[in-house]
Amino acid sequence: MINIALVDDHVVARRGLKSVFEIESDIKVILEASNGKELIDSLALSKELPEIIILDINMPVLSGIEAIDQIKSKYPGIYILIFSLLYNEDTVINMITKGACGYLSKNTDPAIFPTIIREVHSTGFYLGDLVKKDFFKRYGSTKLKAGFYGKEFLTAKEVEFIKLASSNLGYKEIAVKLGINPKTVQNYRDSLFHKLQINNRAALTVYAFQSGIVNINS
Repeated sequence: MINIALVDDHVVARRGLKSVFEIESDIKVILEASNGKELIDSLALSKELPEIIILDINMPVLSGIEAIDQIKSKYPGIYILIFSLLYNEDTVINMITKGACGYLSKNTDPAIFPTIIREVHSTGFYLGDLVKKDFFKRYGSTKLKAGFYGKEFLTAKEVEFIKLASSNLGYKEIAVKLGINPKTVQNYRDSLFHKLQINNRAALTVYAFQSGIVNINS
């Protein structure tokens, strides 16, 4: 069972998403909140933590932008999937570099949410073709955001790992592709996170597109 939390100040939006998940046998909504503070307070009191939080950005009391820092600090193992009407380049990249594992526009078809949740649960990230095409296809190695570095700092094996990590393969599958054991894959991941000053697989995928390691059409 994949336990999730829904955080949105619009009750209709929460109920709509919850109804989508209620018919799924492997996904359960265990927590709902109308703002970031309510979420943080509920997490502190909860006996069972969600594995994935679907988080809106614009909310009263404590916004998603403010809440994500607290969540990643106190509960680093929880995946955060942003679900927002805000859909511009700076916001998307800012939330991912803060630690979000993915970013969805509120125009996303609710019917595909169960598939997205399962992908986040298995791979640790979800960006989706729309985000990639909208924001990352125009980047080359000469136009990088702060905190990202050119691929000349990477070994050939690290570049190959980044290419595979930017797909929907799980880490065990990546290990098979590289001909190494899963523990070594984790070492590659942790080393790259440190080297590139990022903290999650979604940000690594953003780096791959921005630096030209992965082509948007590949």
